[in-house]
This record gives sequence, structure tokens and C-alpha cells, in this order.
Amino acid sequence: MALKQYSVVTRTYEALPRSKRLRARGATAGESGGGGGSVSIMGGGDGHTHPNKALLDAQSMDTEGYLYLKYKPEGADDSKEEKVKAGFADEAKHAENADLWDNNQFIDYLDQAVRTGDIVQFLKVIASEFRTPNFVSGIETGAGAGVDSNGNAEMASLTLRSFLKVPTLIYNKVQVTGGEMWNTEGGTIAKVEPDGNSDTAFVLTMDIEDGDNIELQVDDICKGHYNKNGGFITSYFRVVSVNQTAKTMRVVLGADAEVPGGVNCAPTAYMNIARYGSFTNEERQQSQYFSSSEQRISLLSGVDQYIIEPKHYKVVLGSVPEALLPENNPVSGRASIYLDNVIAKNFFQIDKNNEVIRTIRDRGLWSSVDAITNPYLCNEQYQDEVYHNSCKYRCIVEGTTAEPRYDSTDWVLVAGDTTLSLDIESSDGETFLVGQLSTTLTARVMRGVTDITAEILSGDWSWTRETGDVASDTIWNTDHAGCKNSVTLTNEDLATLSGRFICTAYVRDGAESVSAQVAF
Repeated sequence: MALKQYSVVTRTYEALPRSKRLRARGATAGESGGGGGSVSIMGGGDGHTHPNKALLDAQSMDTEGYLYLKYKPEGADDSKEEKVKAGFADEAKHAENADLWDNNQFIDYLDQAVRTGDIVQFLKVIASEFRTPNFVSGIETGAGAGVDSNGNAEMASLTLRSFLKVPTLIYNKVQVTGGEMWNTEGGTIAKVEPDGNSDTAFVLTMDIEDGDNIELQVDDICKGHYNKNGGFITSYFRVVSVNQTAKTMRVVLGADAEVPGGVNCAPTAYMNIARYGSFTNEERQQSQYFSSSEQRISLLSGVDQYIIEPKHYKVVLGSVPEALLPENNPVSGRASIYLDNVIAKNFFQIDKNNEVIRTIRDRGLWSSVDAITNPYLCNEQYQDEVYHNSCKYRCIVEGTTAEPRYDSTDWVLVAGDTTLSLDIESSDGETFLVGQLSTTLTARVMRGVTDITAEILSGDWSWTRETGDVASDTIWNTDHAGCKNSVTLTNEDLATLSGRFICTAYVRDGAESVSAQVAF
């Protein structure tokens, strides 16, 4: 059997749309295609189109992969373009689709835009922070708002319409408070109910954490402040009973005439109250408070009534109440300290130039023993004073053992009689018969009541005689130039019936010289 011969011809055709293939076959508008479907030719070209072509033409995509649709809202003149919507998510408000949102259809995370009216629920938080796009952390340079995964929030401001409950309020590491802050027992009122048995009694439900107790006791004197309609109201009342189980206590208002200001207000919810005294318990009659309006810190004691009187203030720092100050006092309105008692080891006082003013200490009579065992002081803080020989001296050299004197380099004379005087005593009296002169004159120099005779140098004594006979007196003066504080007289020293002897001593302390005379 003879083999047949075959020829293989390969042709390559360009892929053409159906419309072009129809044209190649000579089809015209209105003719049926190969598959029996109709072909619509519009306005020339290939004339081929699809029913969804208008929808395809309305679609577009941005560089981030988001789809957009262009459409013309009903009644509008112009078209608008919006992102493609998620139909079921948009209809989640309808009951039949509620499970797609409220029941956490998006279990792990949400990564698309959410309408402003939707309530978002998260089963698992992926991001470490919720923040605004412009969030920048910082007190001085921060912006926006953010909350991290630990619950730390940072924002510009916070508005609360009832109350803020926190353990500590801190601004830039500085604890701040306004109005008054009491260091005593107290609490916050959660609810107030009038007591039907009395017009002035109330039952207060306290805002107490589980496990805590009401700190107030029966007969405690309490006050409360509350900002109401832009102004503060104050309530003064006495605790009548306490129910720890119900977290309530019964209180009775103080009469208007018995409270500060003469007007009392009923307590109200959210009011902060503090105990500042007790009608019966002396141990609960003490308290401390800080007042920004009064500009003082006060410690009270013995408070057994609503009105705080001057006797109740034991310590005041800042503006001292006028009732505690004497008339025409120099510190009125100035920052001062008022104390009932002061026990201190050291005191420092400064002058207007901020120089330390030393405290003068009275050490009594000077003692040579104390000078060694308890030295006399003269430093920046203390300067000691002593009494010696009827004079008062102030130490100017710390630790000196020198005896205080009018001419001392270690002591300065503060008070006392330092007048120089010279007395002459006669060993045989002051009356002599003519021709029977025989006596010794002795001079003594006094500085106030202090005898300084021994301190006069030998060359600082001089004796002179005045009888009227100048030549004879000059000879006598020369012969007795070597006498110190004493001279012996006989009949030869007074040849005439009368005369006088003069003793002069020079005191070398830069003061003066003194003299005295004896007449015969």
C-alpha cells in the first residue's frame, strides 16, 4: 500500500474582538451574528457595546488601590465621585444585618473608614495607641490626643459634668489644690436625703469604696464646700450617728447664729466634707488646713464649736488673722508665723541687707572657769555678754579667757561707770597741828568702781606742792619727782602755815589723766 503524502500549513491570526470578526465577515448594523445574538452599531466605529459598559466607564482607581464610582445623584445637575461603599456594613443598622457589626463580624481588626454615626466594637486591639493624626506627646509642645495600650491618655483638655475621682492630682510633678485642703478625716457625699423627723437633719450616703469605712464619728464638727452655679455654698453640721454597713450617717445642721458668716446651707451630693473639731471628744478637736483664699496654713486645737476663735489657732504660717495680732502691729497683711510656743536650738535674724544679726546671749557674771569649760562665743549666730566689776561687757573674740576690762582687746564695754577718779588717803588723818606734820599720802586711781592703781606706770605719777613760794615749791617738786602713788610728809615739807599737795596720774588707755590734791 502506497504511503500518502501530507502538507502542513501553519497560519497565525490576530486575536480580534467579535465586532471586528463580524466586520471581516461583512456584517452590518442589524444583522445577526454567528451565535444569533444581535449586535448594536452606534455612531460609527465598530459599533459594539455591552450592557454594563456605562458602569465600567464610571469606575476608577487611585494609586492606593481604592475604587471610586462616578454617579449623578437624583435631582443634581452635576456628577460626583465617591469611594465604593461596603453595602452590608452600611446597612448594619438594619436588624437583618446587625450581626455584621454589633456582634463583631470583623473579629481581629478594622482597617477601613467608619461612619461618624457608627459604634465601633473591638475584640482585639492591634495598634499600641489610639491617636489623632496630628498627635505629638508633650506638655509644652504637644498636640492632638492619644491613648496608649496601658491606658495612659494625653489630650488638651477634659470636661466632666459631675465629679473627678482620682488618688492624686499632679500638674508637672507639683501637687495643686484650690480653695481649702484639710488634713483631717472627711469624705465625699454621694447622696443626700432629708430626715423626716427634723427640718435640720439629713441622711448622707457617703462615697466609700468597698472595704473602707466612714472616718467620721458621732459629735464631729464638719464643714463642706460645693461649687454650685458658679459660686460656693458651705454647710456646717454635727454627726449624730454612723451606719458603716449602709455607708450612711445622720447629721444635723448648725443654727445660722452658731456658724461662720451667720448663714448655713444644707449639704448636697458631691460635696466634700472635713472634720475640724468635736463637741465632746478632745482628741478630735485638732486639725490642719491649707487655704489659698486666706493665704495661710493653720493648725487648730481645742475646737469645740462651729466658729473658730483666736484661741483655737496654735500655728499659723502666712497671713496671720488680725484677731491674733496686737493693735498697731508691724506685720499686718504680711507673711508671718504665729506660734503658741517655740522650742529651738538656733535662731538666725537678718537685717535689710540680708546680713545676719547675731543673737545676744546674757551669760551673767564673768567666770574664769566658764571661760575654759563653757567658752564665751562671738560668731555669726551668737555674741555673749557678761557682767564684771559693775560693768557689762560684750565678747568680741570667741573663746577668750581674758578678764573683761575697759581697755580689753577681747571685750567691749557695753554699760557701766567708767569715769576716772583719783583719791588721796592720809595715814595720819587729815587734821594736823602746826609743827606736827607727819603722814603718808597714798593715791588710788579708780575706773568707775574698778581700782586700776597698779596699772599706772611709775613714770606716769607726779607730786607737786603749792605754797606760794615758787622757788621753794620748784625745788620740792624736783626732789619728789621719783615718787609713785605715795609720798611721806614731815614738818620740813611744809614750812609755811598753809599749802597743798597735788597728785596727778596719767592713764595709758587713750582716755585722760586724773589728779587730786590735799590741802593743809
